[in-house]
Amino acid sequence: MLKTIRPIFILLLLSAFLYFFMLGNFSLYNAAETTYGEFIKQIRLTGDWLTMHYNGQIIFDKPPLYFWLAAITTYIIGFNEFAIRFWAAFCGVLTVITTYFLGKKFYNERVGFLSGIIVMTAFQFLIQSRIAELDIVLTLCITLALLCFYIGYTEGKTKYYWGFYVATAFATLIKGIIGLALPGFAIFLFLLIKKDLPRLKEMKILPGLLIYLIISAPWYIAEGVLHGSMFTEFVVGFLFLSRFQSVVSGHPGPWYYYFLALILGFAPWSHFLPYAFIRTWRQGRRSFTNDLRLTTYDQKLLMLCFIIPIFIIFSLAKTKLPNYVLPLYPFLAIMVAKLWDDFWGEEKNRLWKGMAVANGLLAVVVILIIIGFILLGTNQYAGPYREQLWQLQLLAGILVAGSSISILAFFCRQYKVSFYALPAMVFIITFVLTTLTLPTVEKYKGEKELGQLIGQNLKPGQKIAAYDTGNRPGIVFYNSQPIIFLQNHNQLITFLHQQKGFCITSPAEYEKVKKLTRLLGQRGKLVVVY
Repeated sequence: MLKTIRPIFILLLLSAFLYFFMLGNFSLYNAAETTYGEFIKQIRLTGDWLTMHYNGQIIFDKPPLYFWLAAITTYIIGFNEFAIRFWAAFCGVLTVITTYFLGKKFYNERVGFLSGIIVMTAFQFLIQSRIAELDIVLTLCITLALLCFYIGYTEGKTKYYWGFYVATAFATLIKGIIGLALPGFAIFLFLLIKKDLPRLKEMKILPGLLIYLIISAPWYIAEGVLHGSMFTEFVVGFLFLSRFQSVVSGHPGPWYYYFLALILGFAPWSHFLPYAFIRTWRQGRRSFTNDLRLTTYDQKLLMLCFIIPIFIIFSLAKTKLPNYVLPLYPFLAIMVAKLWDDFWGEEKNRLWKGMAVANGLLAVVVILIIIGFILLGTNQYAGPYREQLWQLQLLAGILVAGSSISILAFFCRQYKVSFYALPAMVFIITFVLTTLTLPTVEKYKGEKELGQLIGQNLKPGQKIAAYDTGNRPGIVFYNSQPIIFLQNHNQLITFLHQQKGFCITSPAEYEKVKKLTRLLGQRGKLVVVY
């Protein structure tokens, strides 16, 4: 018993530290976190748990499950950043454990454990588990859904199919119909290739869909009744079609966007992906080139049926963000873990050359990451980048040192050192980021401090306005009343002349009006005048 729970306990302990350490010490980040934080704040202010509000106005943006959970948490432990981020971190931990069970079911316990370590420390997965966004919850639900299907299909335990329907229902309350469409299409394709579509009968689709609808449909029905076609257009258009047909919220990308996203986001493990994928592809093909009744390679075929279509579909979509492919990460982790498991086992000699090439690719990935941070810093955050240069150099040094140890250990045939050097490096980087870098970044964000300053000086009847502030939902979230967004410089002058209250603006605009007004405070690229 102790041996059985030991890997689970280790994964729980490590992931909980990685995701919860100093989780609530930093203000929310623009723009998704502060937008979702505002939804949660408005639930408390309006008492409306059905329709989300932003800046005092009704908004249709995402289904409400995460916001409900976070709002409840704020009533328990207080309205703060930790409460708002709690469910992302918690679901990150649960996804690590679910990945362990999926890897164990696919192959063996060691693959499960290595899969948990890999997905836990992949950079994009780590980031998503520490911020109040929805993709980590969606990833948990989809991974759990496919785990339930796989157990039901391979072991004949049909009761697990009910778990599939429940998990996809919650996924639909997180990000819409893709919560069912993504795993559902993978399963259909898997059964189609295996010429095993009659097995759909044992999934009890009609009762299963009834369970799915009982959980997921009431909110959609209630909103449709309340808001009619306006809500319907949101569900069909914004949540689904618009992201494939046009660029939403200024997030375009070329067709190869997700290749780069995986190279950087799945680091420090992405250099193993080409070799791991080729092996999975070759073995997965045997599921339909040999006797289709054999189940030897079913796990590989199921992974391919999930990974490839999703990657292609999102690559073709007009709107692109690195977190859109986060649901792939547990399955990519299992592929890489299986590669390492085979290498540590009886296939060392046969796999050595491919593993050596993969380790050589790690140096390329590290160089790309460093170049990416340099370009991002010098182009968009030149001032903060220069001031934090020594910290960024420290982080780059840790990245280079950890990667070098991993590469050298491999060629010195210290293979376990080579593997575990990478997660150790991620833990050290996370510790440095949370204790040194992110506290310094806080002074450049400004919204929280300035919001508190305005709240201390705001008198009854006074208003809060904003002009020339860019896409900063944090201005809305961190203030106590709806913000009036001014449309031009003349409106700014009028607002200030009439002494209506406080205005948040940019340093450039402040230079234009400073003779006409007084300065309340300045943080980063934001100024408050009155």
